[in-house]
Amino acid sequence: MKIRKLIGTVGLMAGLTLGLAQSAWSQAYPSAPVRMIVAFGPGSGTDVIARYLADALSRRMNQAFVVENRVGASGNIGMSAGAKSNADGYTLVLGGLGVNAMNQFLFPAGTLGFDPEKDFDTVILVAKLPFLLAVSPNFPANSFAELVAMAKAKPGSVNTAITTTTSRMVMEEINKYAGIQLFPVAYKAPATAIVDVIAGRVQVSIETAASLRPHVASGNLKPLALTSKTSSDVLPGVKAAAEQGLPNFEFVGWVSMYMPKGAPRAAINTINAEINKILALPETKKRFLELGMEAGSGSPQDMADFERSERNRWGPVIKAANLKAE
Repeated sequence: MKIRKLIGTVGLMAGLTLGLAQSAWSQAYPSAPVRMIVAFGPGSGTDVIARYLADALSRRMNQAFVVENRVGASGNIGMSAGAKSNADGYTLVLGGLGVNAMNQFLFPAGTLGFDPEKDFDTVILVAKLPFLLAVSPNFPANSFAELVAMAKAKPGSVNTAITTTTSRMVMEEINKYAGIQLFPVAYKAPATAIVDVIAGRVQVSIETAASLRPHVASGNLKPLALTSKTSSDVLPGVKAAAEQGLPNFEFVGWVSMYMPKGAPRAAINTINAEINKILALPETKKRFLELGMEAGSGSPQDMADFERSERNRWGPVIKAANLKAE
């Protein structure tokens, strides 16, 4: 009995010691500058968000958060750099839908330079980015339902300007959900694609709502549907496709934050808590809407579950369409 009591006492003391050590570590964190690797270039939406968060975290936590752009290979270079960083809680990595849920299916096996499923611990979903379907003001359809009706009446007659793999994925999902056949027309530059849609040479543009908003505001493009699950303040007054005859349809881009695999749980939880507070601020929500994004939220596990569901969703679609990285 004495031995059992002794073992129990030792175990209790060890647990208390560990708990106190973790608490002390958390209170001291961060005690040095934290770098924030961004897998995309300066001025990109992800970069602007990263710099906003870095500034807010620096002020809230009295420590420098420094953005480091590592650009190339559709985000793979930046994520690879993050995966190879020390898992000490002092490296954050900003990624998103393409690089964390699609690239592994678009690039040849073993060429990413990192494993999106095994090399990172999720921290938080930072933002969501709805896409928009827009047409020339002279296009006969004035709603998503009318566009679907046109496409069904004349299969293959509605052309869609495609500038990225992601916009191609939106089109493929609409085809599947609506039972139609929008035909892709590939463009290297969004600006050229938008000019052709405005002129009516191609019928439909699918881009992020943020990139098409100026053309909608000027009257050069007519918005038909957002790809968020419901209407969004990103583009007030425009209904979602899910509200126009495509129930449960949702396709949004997203920005996510990670730490290298094995980072201290206390560091992950601390950053998650601070960013949740930042994202809940009215000024943050306003700034994100100006960028064409909705502020995210949630726990590290929420982000892990969401990312897994996105990966499981897009892998089969990419394979079925035989899409490859360009």
